[in-house]
Amino acid sequence: MKNLVIQEERHTPKVVLDGDANNFEISGKSFPEDSRQFYRQVIDWLEDFKKATPKQVNFKFNLFYLSSSSIISIKQILLKLKELEKGGAKVQVIWHYDADDDDIRKTGEDYLKLTQMSFQFVANEE
Repeated sequence: MKNLVIQEERHTPKVVLDGDANNFEISGKSFPEDSRQFYRQVIDWLEDFKKATPKQVNFKFNLFYLSSSSIISIKQILLKLKELEKGGAKVQVIWHYDADDDDIRKTGEDYLKLTQMSFQFVANEE
């Protein structure tokens, strides 16, 4: 399966979905003009990846700004990861946040409550 790599731009995060190593990352700021369209390719990729029945997935989020529409799209990504988990994969979500950014940490905590998945919270020190 071909990896998905999207370079960070002014309003969109860097996305690296490495299906060979089962390591995934979304990092940067996320306020695309059309969040659904931007993240559709990520969600579609994960749907295809599910067919490979991975044993383990590590998904790192390192976002320092999320628009409200991006929050919804990230939730959809996490629900895809939950499907992978239900299919037998061990899914580890690593949620990075700036140590002084309570909003991004709380967003991660909300996702944890919603998905009941394994989350690791990591404070980025300056």
